[in-house]
Amino acid sequence: MRACREFTSAVDVVNQMIAERMGVNRTDHRVLEILNRKGAMTAGDLATASHLTTGAVTAVVDRLEEVGFVRRVRDAKDRRRVLIERTPEGTKTSVRYYGPFVNRTFEAMSQYDVEQLTAIRDFMHDAAEITEEYAKELRAATGDPPDEAAEG
Repeated sequence: MRACREFTSAVDVVNQMIAERMGVNRTDHRVLEILNRKGAMTAGDLATASHLTTGAVTAVVDRLEEVGFVRRVRDAKDRRRVLIERTPEGTKTSVRYYGPFVNRTFEAMSQYDVEQLTAIRDFMHDAAEITEEYAKELRAATGDPPDEAAEG
């Protein structure tokens, strides 16, 4: 478990530094990461994915649009819907900062065989799901830790 905490803390530091250098706050940076991972989506879907209110997402999108990292576009399938998508400039800026990190990660991964990489991928996927579920439990607990945490 210590290795997981070390990893998440190190990633947290990198994300904070990159957010600062991109001129955005951590919440805005997290929204950019969600759009990068999941693609264009409505403001409502983005609110759900980011665990922010729709009003907060509107403010985030306004800020990110102002600096040129996202744009609002009409959904080609349903012109009534507006999607939020990353701009080429936003993607280019992210790649400039994350590219060296990604390259080093791929270099580190090259020492593992396919079976080991599959196990690592599966663990990371499971850990992300557990984390998302726990975040939902924390939100539902309204200030108190979930019952299981209180017992431990």
